[in-house]
Amino acid sequence: MIPCREGCAQYQEGCHKTCPRWKEMQEKLKLEKEKKKLYLDYHRKICTAIIRQCYEVCPRRIYR
Repeated sequence: MIPCREGCAQYQEGCHKTCPRWKEMQEKLKLEKEKKKLYLDYHRKICTAIIRQCYEVCPRRIYR
């Protein structure tokens, strides 16, 4: 279901393909998704570094 369907007074079947409001909303979602991806990548790298350091300090201990 298209999110703008209920709230848009100009809604017609298939209008989202040419609607500037729809394109703007899609662009916002794309930017938000990219920000989340960068955030998760950053924290994944930090966590990986910490885990690697733990293995270096205590190589015999099993971390699970």
